Amino acid sequence: MFFAGSILWLACYIATLRDIRKKQTVDIPAAAVILNFGWEIAASIFFVPDMGKLLVAAYWAWMLCDLFIFYSLFKYGYKQMRIDYFRRNAHYFILSGIVISFLSQATYMVQYDLPMAPVTGYIINLIMSIAFLYLLFVPGFTGYSRIAKWSKFLGTGIISIMFFTKYPSNNFLTIMYIAVACFDVLYIILMEKKLRGTLPISVAE
Repeated sequence: MFFAGSILWLACYIATLRDIRKKQTVDIPAAAVILNFGWEIAASIFFVPDMGKLLVAAYWAWMLCDLFIFYSLFKYGYKQMRIDYFRRNAHYFILSGIVISFLSQATYMVQYDLPMAPVTGYIINLIMSIAFLYLLFVPGFTGYSRIAKWSKFLGTGIISIMFFTKYPSNNFLTIMYIAVACFDVLYIILMEKKLRGTLPISVAE
């Protein structure tokens, strides 16, 4: 099941890479990219998951895709930001963010996380799912991909089922599975409205 979920996540990354090339925009929220890339470096190199060589290779594949996505933040990440100060200094926040992301997650994985690092992984996944909602209301932003969002939703769902069978008594993870799924469904619904032009985007001053 993890392998099937991994393939769907790779589809999400490939769709994101395609939009980087075609639209010159990063579909995944900047904060989520930074957290995710830090997690993948730690999980792929310093915290080798206990799940066999084939699935470890999936972690490496994620990291390689995210390497280019992370690099693209320096070129296009500012498009997700609405405050001029952050737009002008985006590269500084990206650099400091990846250092903090990697160090905090690597140390947490080694000291506290479960095999396959699901606790840190699902915390990031929830942040990503919530942050996607923000992108819907950024004026002029065009990084919306049905393939990326559906593959993330389905890939995470399959992996959640796998982890639930592995850690059925872990109530924290169970709550995270449900929360991520709920926000993913909400984003899919709102994204469809956005693409049809029926989602109001006015923001209170």
